[in-house]
Amino acid sequence: MKRHSLLSIALFGLLFSLSANVSAAEKKIPVIFDTDMAIDDWAALLYLAHHPQADLIGVTVSSSGESHCLPGLNNIQKLLALSPQDHEVGIACGPDYPLQGYFVFPEAWRTDSDTLSGVPLPDAGPVITENPLPAEDLIHQLIQSATEKVTLIATGPLTNIALWLEKYPQDKPRIADLVIMGGAVDAPGNIIVPLFTKGHPNTSAEWNIFIDPLAADEVMKSGLPITLVGLDVTNSVRVTTERAADFKAHVVTPAARFWDAVLDKNDWFIESNEYYFWDTLAVIIAMHPEFCRGDELGLRVDYAVTDTPWMQTTDTTMPDTTVRDEQRRHLDAASAGVMQKDMGYPSVRVCRESFPEKVFVEFRDRLNNVTDSAE
Repeated sequence: MKRHSLLSIALFGLLFSLSANVSAAEKKIPVIFDTDMAIDDWAALLYLAHHPQADLIGVTVSSSGESHCLPGLNNIQKLLALSPQDHEVGIACGPDYPLQGYFVFPEAWRTDSDTLSGVPLPDAGPVITENPLPAEDLIHQLIQSATEKVTLIATGPLTNIALWLEKYPQDKPRIADLVIMGGAVDAPGNIIVPLFTKGHPNTSAEWNIFIDPLAADEVMKSGLPITLVGLDVTNSVRVTTERAADFKAHVVTPAARFWDAVLDKNDWFIESNEYYFWDTLAVIIAMHPEFCRGDELGLRVDYAVTDTPWMQTTDTTMPDTTVRDEQRRHLDAASAGVMQKDMGYPSVRVCRESFPEKVFVEFRDRLNNVTDSAE
């Protein structure tokens, strides 16, 4: 009798352990994706929409970045329709301009973002003609309604995130992690692109942080748990012709067929050796933190005012008053967005190394609904 009882207890313990492991494997992570809907954001969004552990509850457009508001919202709907999962996703836009300064992405990049590189997709519901809600308000509502801590992923300028922090600081304890694609700590910057920004004076900043450096600095000093997926690690995930060919050899799903067509449209970009899996690596790390190896640092962001703007990346048609009802000022293009190590700022996790081979396989397999690719 005693042996039978002990055996029963042991068996119950084993079953409970197996059940807990299955439950942990099936547990979904509530995710809000703040994106400027450029080419690598499309890949990132499709990845999240296909990941079985990602509970994608919201997508907000950082309209100060590459995509404009309404095209971004409609493209989100079209891309989500390629997912086999049913997603009840709140969508919204933030302001069209940075919190301070007049910086803007090259217009050709913005047009490409708005049009999905010219790759056609059917409409996915009524065409959106106005922003349903300010992005910071949607982020707050989704965080408050979530039953678990939320993972925020930001892969554009941090305008929306800074406004949300300003308006709803009480939400901070409900954030599990803020994963940011942006910045460069020890790697060189990427503002200078020969076909578009030749001669630019900034050799140290990354584009997302450069566009709205004030917002980025406010986020860095917020004390949120932050994982920074900057150029120090994204430089290891260049999209080469070989990587593209490998993906194209495995296409099965509608989402994969879309990405196959995007690769064809952007063969020139791939051949230029300037295309990296920036935002895609960020969402993969958000879902699989073990893909990030790094250290912790305090980082501030430069945003000095100037009276002599660099006009090549400046849009003087922006309103002279910011969304905060402050005078819009020109920022020094040479130093804007440059990250400086600062022990007075809260520490953030800086990714330095990843696993490029596994990253590309993980993306390829998720879009084609192959399970367990990250293991």
